[in-house]
This record gives sequence, structure tokens and C-alpha cells, in this order.
Amino acid sequence: MRKLCTLLLCFLVTASQLLAQTTTVTGKVTDDKGAPVPSATILEKGTKNGVSASGDGNFSLKVKAGATLVISAIGFDQVQIKASNSAMLIALNIVKDDLSEVVVTAQGISKTKKSLGYAVSTVGRDLLEQRPETDVIRVLNGKAPGVNILNSSGLSGSGTNINIRGISTVTGSSQPLFIVDGVPFDGGTNANSNFTFGNQTTSRFLDLDPNNIENISILKGLSSTTLYGEEGRNGVILITTKSGNSKKARKKTEISVAQSVFATQAILPEYNQSYGGGFDLSLGIAFFSNWGAKFTDPAAQVTHPYDKAALNAAFPQYMGVKYDYKYYNSVPRFFRTGINSTTSVSANGGSDNSSYNINYTYTDDQGYLIGNGLYKNALSMGGSSKLSNHFTVS
Repeated sequence: MRKLCTLLLCFLVTASQLLAQTTTVTGKVTDDKGAPVPSATILEKGTKNGVSASGDGNFSLKVKAGATLVISAIGFDQVQIKASNSAMLIALNIVKDDLSEVVVTAQGISKTKKSLGYAVSTVGRDLLEQRPETDVIRVLNGKAPGVNILNSSGLSGSGTNINIRGISTVTGSSQPLFIVDGVPFDGGTNANSNFTFGNQTTSRFLDLDPNNIENISILKGLSSTTLYGEEGRNGVILITTKSGNSKKARKKTEISVAQSVFATQAILPEYNQSYGGGFDLSLGIAFFSNWGAKFTDPAAQVTHPYDKAALNAAFPQYMGVKYDYKYYNSVPRFFRTGINSTTSVSANGGSDNSSYNINYTYTDDQGYLIGNGLYKNALSMGGSSKLSNHFTVS
């Protein structure tokens, strides 16, 4: 009995020593690129026992055996890791901010929006993808304050003019500077051509695929365009494509297919159906300007407009021809229902040190005017790779 009590006492003493046993944990906290994270907090989970890392990211903390450490720092994701007797190297990942909070500024530098001293508007890809417009600048219409966007016409493929905060000159162009993935882009509109032959002006915006754009930043303030010199005096529009964006690379290959179909109809005014045109179509003198005589039932007969001496040689078939003086509902026949069909296929993926993006879009835009249409094939490829010598190739 005495031996049993002695063994039990020894067991309780040993157990209490094990429970009270502590160990000193040392290590270093860095970011995902190996740079130290000063003032990171290292806390023993479930307790108030903790310490802050030094300026070089090193720390030392006494914890219970088998404890779990919780490491956190401002701007980084929190990490939980099991305490180890050997020196620990803990890497924290930077918190990924939303596009609405982080914007791309001059020279492709990313900054938090609240830290900027000038006006900037950001439009994300959710507002750009799968829209009825094939011109990416027209998609911005109504989505950015202070930006005025005008179409050269309503036809498919026609040009677009854009002004930021109004027209700033009477002697030159007020078009802003376009930067696509860090490269200046010609956003000019082609010279006017003759509508008689069906040639409509286009802008180089048409070369950009709205389905391949990650985000657009519109820099309005004068201080925001300083680095671009005189070319940025009318503002700068920074476009980042998915092919040029390597910050959100997925390690696994992802293929996505998108299809959109939009219908466009002309909105016509209400037409007068009681009176005809004046002067040449007049049945009397009771008219003012082009307001002609009232239609009658049965319809009166009038001379065909092409029955003129100057036109008889070109249109002999209308000499002496009469036709009914009545309302002809011919304007709707000039228009049709326009169909815009867009198919987009994209593939992206990568690894820890590289990423790629491939995007192909086919657009078939049949305008609401008969004979007006636009076909477009857009293929874009981009990628980025971090080399072992600290260089990045993109």
C-alpha cells in the first residue's frame, strides 16, 4: 500500500511538471518576398501571452509546449502555426485590396485611393464585360463622373470622342492620353470620310476588347498627369488588360467561355399622318413652309417628284406619272432590329513564379441600319515570369 501511494505521488508530481513546462520560441517574420515585417504581433493562441517583432522581424517568446502561435500584422493575412523548438521562419501574405480601394496611377504604380491627392475614377471589369457596345470607351459612358463621351454617329463601328472635364483648347485636340498596360496607345479617330459610300470613321478604341480588360483608371487632376508631360494635359486613361495583369494569377489553368446577344432598335418619333409636305407636294396655297395640304379620302393624285425637266434623262420612267397624295409609313422600313453577338474564350493559369492569360473574342455586330455591320476578331496573349536573378519578364 505504501509503495502504491509513493508511485501515485511521483506520477502527480511528474504530470504537474509536464503541464507547467514551457519552451522558448524564436524566429523571424517576413513578407512573401523575404523582406522583414517589423512590429508584427506574435501571440500564443488562447492567451494574452505575446510579443512584437523587432525592426528586422526577429522575435523570441516563451510559450507552453505544443502551443499554437498566431502571427498578424497590418496589411497582411493572419497566420496560425505550431510552435517549434528550432528557429522559425514565418512568411505573411499581403492582403489583397479591392479594385475600388487600390488604383493604378502614373507609370503603373498602385496606390490606395484614399492616399491620392487628386481625382481618379476606377471602372472594374464587371462593368465592362459583355456589354452591347464593341467600343470600350462607349462602355464607360455614364460610369465615370466628369467624362463626356460622344459618338460620331449611331452606326456600328463609328468613331468616339472623349473629353475629361470639358474641352480645354480651341486650337488642338482635347482627347486624353491612353496608356494600355504601360504603353501609350493611339486613341485618335480616323479622318472623316464620305457617307455616300458607306464609309464611317472609327476610333482605335475599337482595337481593344472589353472582355479582356481588368480595370480602367481615369486620372483627371493636373498633378496626376505630371509624369506624362504635355501629352497628359487633357487627362490620362490607364487601361490594364487581363493579359497584362499578373497579380491575380491562378496556379491551376482555368478556361472560361462567355456568350452574349443583344438586340438594338431605333426609337422613332410620332409622325404627322394628316398633312403632307409643302411646296412641291402642295394641292393649293393653304400651307406654311413645308406644311402641305391635308390628306383626303379618297387620296388625290399629285405629280411624281422625279417628274422634272432636270431629271427626265435620268428617270424617264417617272415622266407624266402620278401617285397618291397620302401618308406613306416608309421610315420604319429604313431600320431593322440590330443584333450584336459576342463570343469570348479565355484561359489563364500559372505557378508560383509565372502566369499567363490568353483571350479570344469574336464579335458580329449587325447595326440597326440595313447594310451596316461590324465583324471583329480580337486575340490577346500576355504573361509574366519571375527569374532567379530578381528580374521579371512580362
